[in-house]
Amino acid sequence: MIQRIQSLYILLSFTLSCVLFSLSLDSTSSTPIIQIYQSFYGFIITPLIALITLLLFKKRPLQALLCFLIVLFQMTQGGIYLSRFDLSNGFNFDELVILISFINVVLFWLARRSILRDEALVRSVDRIR
Repeated sequence: MIQRIQSLYILLSFTLSCVLFSLSLDSTSSTPIIQIYQSFYGFIITPLIALITLLLFKKRPLQALLCFLIVLFQMTQGGIYLSRFDLSNGFNFDELVILISFINVVLFWLARRSILRDEALVRSVDRIR
C-alpha cells in the first residue's frame, strides 16, 4: 500500500489535513461564511476522504476520482479563506489554511497523475496478454 508514490503523496496530504483540523478546533473567526464552514466541521472532510482514498489502493479509478474531488474541495476551501487574505497583522490561521490547501492541491494532483499512470500501465499489460 505505501510502496507506491501516490500513496506517499496521499499520506503526506492526510497528515497536513489532520494538523489543519486540529488547529481549526482552536480558532475563531468573525466572517459568517467561515463560521459556517467551521461549525459544520469542513476541515474533517479532507482527512476522511484522504484516508478512504489511501485505503482504496486496489480500486485505481475510484481512487483517482476521489483525488479529483479532494482537489476541488481544497480549492474551494482555499478560496473561502483567500477572501480574508491580509498579511498586515502577521501570519495567522487564515494564511495557514491557504498555504496547506495549496500544498494539498499539488499533492493530490501529483497523486492523481500517478494513479492514472499506473492504471494506464495495467491496461497496457492486460492488452498484451
